[in-house]
Amino acid sequence: MVEVLGGILGGVGLLFFGMWLLSENLKAVVGPRLRMLASKLADNRFSGFAWGTLAGAITQSSPAVTFITISMLRSGLISARQAYPIALGAQMGVGLILFIVTVDIRLAAMFGIGVGGVLITRFSRGNYREAGAMLFGVAALLFGLVLIKESAAPLSEQPWFRAGLDISAGSILLSFIVGALLTFIVQALVPVVAFGIGLAAAGLVGTEQVLMYVYGSYVGLAISVMVVSYGLSGTARQLGMFWACQVIFSAAILVTLLYVEVYGNVPLVKALVTWPDIGLGPQMALAVIIFGMPSRIVVLSAPDWTMRLFSRIWPASIAEQQSRPQYIHDQAMDDVETALDLTHLEQRRVLGMFSGYLEQAREGQPAGAIREWAREVNARIDEFLDELGRQRPGQSSERRNQVLSRQKLITWLEEQFSTIPEALVGLPEDDLTLDAFRMSVVEGTDAAFLIFLDALEEDDPDGWAFVEQLMGDRRVMMQDVRGRYLALTPQDAGDQQRIIEEATNAVENIFFLLAQLTRDFKESGSGAAVADEA
Repeated sequence: MVEVLGGILGGVGLLFFGMWLLSENLKAVVGPRLRMLASKLADNRFSGFAWGTLAGAITQSSPAVTFITISMLRSGLISARQAYPIALGAQMGVGLILFIVTVDIRLAAMFGIGVGGVLITRFSRGNYREAGAMLFGVAALLFGLVLIKESAAPLSEQPWFRAGLDISAGSILLSFIVGALLTFIVQALVPVVAFGIGLAAAGLVGTEQVLMYVYGSYVGLAISVMVVSYGLSGTARQLGMFWACQVIFSAAILVTLLYVEVYGNVPLVKALVTWPDIGLGPQMALAVIIFGMPSRIVVLSAPDWTMRLFSRIWPASIAEQQSRPQYIHDQAMDDVETALDLTHLEQRRVLGMFSGYLEQAREGQPAGAIREWAREVNARIDEFLDELGRQRPGQSSERRNQVLSRQKLITWLEEQFSTIPEALVGLPEDDLTLDAFRMSVVEGTDAAFLIFLDALEEDDPDGWAFVEQLMGDRRVMMQDVRGRYLALTPQDAGDQQRIIEEATNAVENIFFLLAQLTRDFKESGSGAAVADEA
């Protein structure tokens, strides 16, 4: 029993590790062209559903496809709107493959681990290493599912497992409960359904009991996905919960129809499944295909309504909202001027994030997640501008160069802002002199930066002239602050002197960079106009 629990725990660990490795390396290699390719492959709900069906047929596991889709969603390769149909189609693909051939995903996982490991260790540059890491992540995810299934397989040989199936033979409701419970334990739908088919072939249970095993088994898998999704956040949890809830929704509909059919003598799903004389196994494969039909009808016919419902219950996390661009998008590259206007708005949004660094410093906290958000958006702006230059060379080149120069200033400015909370967090809290220094640095920088943001919002020449004058005065003032507080610090307090120098140097650089940005915005004079157009 210890080996069984160890194997299941190891499989869960591989599952989470594979999801993390896949999503992190997708972030490293994803770019506008890759996102555009993914968008074309899943440009509407029906093509996304088709790709999900294919992935489900290959992996033989709709939860596996759902977890891979979650990794793609977290990396920004696809949107939540595109992810829903993919996860939905995976369920149908599992039933389709039962008609054709059984694929050994363990063998595929082993090949993926081998090839991915070679690429990771033998290539140190280019995208080969990241591609190998993504392959290794997918293989680890699949192998984790295989390990869970194989580690739990001995449970199906236990007397209590067989006793559970025997008990359920006399009641279709018990068949549903036992199917859900046993599938949740062994983490595999096929063994439970196979036992049900074997009992039906021996004349111990009827077709309706086997159908209930199928429905209950999917609910058992849904509960497992819910458990895994509980450890996720934002749209990743939203997608996992979507898959689980749509399974439960389909089960509720089909269980009700089966009761009506059995006790009301109305030919419905059971009659449809048993109508073709193709044998009990293929008939159950047909039942698996039909299982998700209620959810498919609802989701594919009303995708916006479904997405709004789940996003309201499990909304995107603050980190996702902040770290994803709100203005630039790949389709905007069709028109250079529009793309540059949207880039300007995105740059203004990034500048607005920098106040969060000062708030962290005010509270004595490190930069934290704000740095990840700002740098993620900055990276997306950089690749957006690079791709714009490749797709539209020579068009509005002077303005694009101006925006590129501004982007470099904003990137350097973010580095200086992030230095302030990281440096000040090392100051002791019980020293009045150092508390005064912290207050001087944070409040002085914040006041000047707020004036800069106001001028950026208004885009008035007089306002820019005032900001330009203010930045020069403040820079000289910060030099005086540094000299005064260094003189008050004991000579043997090397760490405190280092912190004072780092913080004041960062603030001095901030005023210098803000002065450069002020001249840039003052000369371009496009802030308010672009905002009004947007």
